[in-house]
Amino acid sequence: MIWLAAAVAAAFAAWLAGSWYGTVVLFHPPKRLKLEIFPEQFGFPYERVEFTAQDGLRLRGWLIPAAVGTERTLMLCHGWGDNKGDMLQRTDFLRARFNLFYFDFRYHGDSEGERTSLCACESWDVAAAYECLKSKRPEWTRRLGVFGYSMGSGPGTWLCAQRPEIKALAVEAPFWSFNGVLYQWAHNAYHLPYYPMVWGILLVCRWRLGMDAEPLSPIHQIEKIHPRPVFIVSGERDDLMRPETVRLVYEKAKEPKELWIVPEAGHGKCRERAGAEYERRIIEFFERHL
Repeated sequence: MIWLAAAVAAAFAAWLAGSWYGTVVLFHPPKRLKLEIFPEQFGFPYERVEFTAQDGLRLRGWLIPAAVGTERTLMLCHGWGDNKGDMLQRTDFLRARFNLFYFDFRYHGDSEGERTSLCACESWDVAAAYECLKSKRPEWTRRLGVFGYSMGSGPGTWLCAQRPEIKALAVEAPFWSFNGVLYQWAHNAYHLPYYPMVWGILLVCRWRLGMDAEPLSPIHQIEKIHPRPVFIVSGERDDLMRPETVRLVYEKAKEPKELWIVPEAGHGKCRERAGAEYERRIIEFFERHL
């Protein structure tokens, strides 16, 4: 029986180590981009801002005025491993019509932090960003919309659910569920089964965060945005935020809502695939509703 006990102990130790390592990957994206893209590269004037999340981390962002005088403003939320410069490169066309507020979530770009959490602690970050905007540019919050990409869709949706004064939400490649997207990523990258490995990662993740991030997921928050409009964009060939899971978010949202599945587009490639039509649809959505 000693050998059996030893085998069980070894299996448990391997499972726990694997689960712990899974949270390390979640908290520290293996392909975290350097902040190398700045507004001056586009010829955009801007102001650097710094603000503090509720746990004391200092976060940093850019306020970029529109090319024409307007109160219409967008708050832009970047993806996992990305930063505000990457988000600017994806959405620079929006400055023609809107004031833009970009910021880095914790552990991204030039914000402080030792780890990311996909949407848990990022809810603190996006709340602090909103308060910064109200303080620095109160007039920009009168006609405010949110645009969230990938990871940023979670905190962005949560913020809109909490703040009824925000007038519209657009998301590209939204994750539907914290638990679900972690499983999808682990399956894609490592072919891990849900039981016992992903289940173990989620268990350790909750313990390390001190909270359950699942209730903050878009699928649990998006219906609270009603009666404000929602526009959801997805790539037909996105193997992480798969179209069928994006449709779950769309189905959970209440009217008015729009869904656009971009043909042949992979994750983060909707603008690249759809070009001018992508730009036109995003601009028209926000112009109608801000």
